[in-house]
Amino acid sequence: MRIGKFRVSKKAVSPVIATLLMIAVAVAASVIVYVWSAGLLGTLMGGGGAQVKEQLILEAYNWGTAGSLDLYLRNVGSSDVVVAAVYVGGAPNTRTDTISVKVSSKIALSSLTGFTAGTAYTIKVVTSTGGVFSFSAICGTAG
Repeated sequence: MRIGKFRVSKKAVSPVIATLLMIAVAVAASVIVYVWSAGLLGTLMGGGGAQVKEQLILEAYNWGTAGSLDLYLRNVGSSDVVVAAVYVGGAPNTRTDTISVKVSSKIALSSLTGFTAGTAYTIKVVTSTGGVFSFSAICGTAG
């Protein structure tokens, strides 16, 4: 049959090839869904590491004088946290404090020098398992 300059063919894909193509598309789609769901479930069901179980929050701090800083940390995770070091503005302070689950604990840092009142500094609490928790505090204030 001719329509204008173009020739229209009435032939189509055979039913056998059409069926095979539909099966191939369905199998490919199911493989993709399986791989995606296995990866997602593996991530969600995995036990995670110690850092997932360790969670610290800064409830308050008192940095009234430039030389001493009191941190009030609460362990909201599911395992005890052993604080190995506290970095204030990059300066290390080695610690060995243990904070039990659902307990608030005071960590007192003294002999802090070189800090300017009114300036915000980053405080990093490092645990014995390598977890790092970052907070911010302003020298000369309580928060």
